[in-house]
Amino acid sequence: MHAALKLFIEHGIDGASIEQIAESAGVARTTVYRRWPSKEALLAQAIAGARGTPEQKVTANRGALGSLARRLVDALAATLTAPDYRKLIARLAGSVPSCPDLMSAYWENYLVPRRRMVRGFLEKARAQGLLREDSDPEILLDLIGGATMYNLLIRPGEPSARQMRVYLFKVLRELGLRDTENR
Repeated sequence: MHAALKLFIEHGIDGASIEQIAESAGVARTTVYRRWPSKEALLAQAIAGARGTPEQKVTANRGALGSLARRLVDALAATLTAPDYRKLIARLAGSVPSCPDLMSAYWENYLVPRRRMVRGFLEKARAQGLLREDSDPEILLDLIGGATMYNLLIRPGEPSARQMRVYLFKVLRELGLRDTENR
């Protein structure tokens, strides 16, 4: 997976064939095919592994909602500002026209379960009156993801973890989540 991720970050989808991945990893192609049914499945798992599971670590831990929000924002800020993460996300988004199966595999196997975790947090916030009663958690997740990707990929410069944390709190506040603090 390390070889697949490295090739994908450096060369994009076209520079990360099964043959190139196997050669870089020092294994036979059959070894790769035994573990993953396709290049897209391998890359999706490698990308998910590089991203980590900040949502799972935070939402599995019970606590006050404000504390959960701070821990979630801290974990996401650390993930989003990790070395090479920006380039990785740019490569993933850029692969959609030529390789939509990669995004489909990543979405189904890794993003949907993570969105489910954060959706639980948003539903809890709504139940506690911290979000509008008629708010749609799926749309809120899209808005948070879109704002985050815009900040990472379109705005010039690379935000620090602290800057990303401040930004994420502002996004949550603008979406109507009360009691979020810019700490």
